[in-house]
Amino acid sequence: MSLLQHKKALALCGGIILIGGIFAVTGHSQATKKAVAQRLRLSETAPITSLDVAKITDSVSSNTLSQVGEGLYRLNADSQAQNALATKTTVTDSGHHYTIDLRHDAKWSNGAPVTAQDFVYSWKRTLNPKSKSEFTYQFANIKNASAIAAGKKAVNTLGVKATGKYQLQITLSRPASYFKQMLASTTYYPLNQRAVEKYGKQYGSSAATTVYNGPFVLKNWNGTNDSWTLKKNPTYVDAKTVKLNSIKYQVIKTSSTAYNLYQSKRLDAVTLDGEQTTQNKHNPDLKSLAAGRIGFIQYNQQNKIAANKDLRLAISLAINRQQLADKVLKNGSRPAQTFAIHHMMTNAKTGKDFTTDAYVKNTANYNPTLAKQYYRRALKQLGKSALSVTITCGDDDTTQNVAEFIQSTVGSQLGLKIHVSAMPFPSMLSNVSKGNFELNLTGWSMDNADPIQSLQILASTNNSNMGHYDSKTYDQAITKAEGSDALNRSARYQDLLTAAKTALTDQAVTPLYEARTNTLVNPQIKGIVYNKFNGSPDYQHAYVTD
Repeated sequence: MSLLQHKKALALCGGIILIGGIFAVTGHSQATKKAVAQRLRLSETAPITSLDVAKITDSVSSNTLSQVGEGLYRLNADSQAQNALATKTTVTDSGHHYTIDLRHDAKWSNGAPVTAQDFVYSWKRTLNPKSKSEFTYQFANIKNASAIAAGKKAVNTLGVKATGKYQLQITLSRPASYFKQMLASTTYYPLNQRAVEKYGKQYGSSAATTVYNGPFVLKNWNGTNDSWTLKKNPTYVDAKTVKLNSIKYQVIKTSSTAYNLYQSKRLDAVTLDGEQTTQNKHNPDLKSLAAGRIGFIQYNQQNKIAANKDLRLAISLAINRQQLADKVLKNGSRPAQTFAIHHMMTNAKTGKDFTTDAYVKNTANYNPTLAKQYYRRALKQLGKSALSVTITCGDDDTTQNVAEFIQSTVGSQLGLKIHVSAMPFPSMLSNVSKGNFELNLTGWSMDNADPIQSLQILASTNNSNMGHYDSKTYDQAITKAEGSDALNRSARYQDLLTAAKTALTDQAVTPLYEARTNTLVNPQIKGIVYNKFNGSPDYQHAYVTD
């Protein structure tokens, strides 16, 4: 997300956001009538960038992989891990050892069986420094994973091995209560070694250079085009449960275009912008979904201007987040008061939400008077009489509207001139990952409900820490939360609070809003299951009625 919008690095909005609230839509036997075309027509606001598990950093690619791939587990509507390829999980040694038995009947689209070794190969490949994966931190709980990613230990020392063709054994150095949920992430998906070696560096760069083991296979994607199709996978282990024959996607960056296509029945679902949400607030086809995503500004702290803490605080305090949510987003999104979202964790003693406890006054609230004071201090420290900065962002409508709101409100309150540089998401991701930015408007999608999902990306060693925030206090708190205090709920909660408060005080990033997604869905579509935490739809059991 890193940028992240990923798992990951994530676009601020998507056509259908595929990662977290639940709507489970059920139907009747008429859905199986042969006369009904079992196909969907959907949209995204950005193209697929890769289907290689070691390279994916954005939500569109990760969401696509979740439909064409299969891991050990799938998250159900309540964000709980349910068996997918796993059949039995045995946890021993106080959470340090996992033994996972796999199904014997799963196959890749090239005919090869899916085995335990496919997971071992995939994880070691991702952690190999040669892969340059941004998501190696997700493996940090596994023995030696971090040292391998840093090039300090050999890949073969990873705490995972195939103890049989269909049995996987994992040794953790850092037990975590949410480890099974982590294993449901696409980052942990298996790879067919024969296919990867056949296609080499081109693996996952097109539909033809990828193999699949999920409900669907990808067609008509050459690696750069703005449309693609998912087709039912005849070799999928549970193919009999998949009713859709195809899902056709097209990239549509303009919300009005997508909305018009939905109204003319050329799309089966559409994500609404604020005005459209208001117009459809009484429409029975409207679904309001938690997005499991936080929108924020990240700063390139290797840039002299962006590295100024007082400037960052000035920008944060000049932004009226409630107005942003109510007047710009207008989709149920709520102001963010820390770098986390609601319903991730509660205080065991008081029952308070983590975001309430983590709040630090005058860091992520609207205080224009104090903002001006910080701005004057920043000007003095930088030896400037005026400042001008550039904020990069995606080129979809919603993201640009948010950027222009920041440009306007911060400019009027402080006199700070902000240039908006909107670009296609892949280009933005590339520029930010190379450090070619001052400020970046972005978002981060969480895979499961735990504050570590967002906080971890601000650790100094995290590959998704694109702004290069570096704090010993912060790092120590995260290390304790994921290490010595991992299974001590009370102590871990305090560690995470320390990290969250430190990040706010330092203004490591500027949290803006907790996202929601409002979607219209063709009422003939049944069986879609939406995860209640982040609204991501699973089409495995979806079908079309007449």
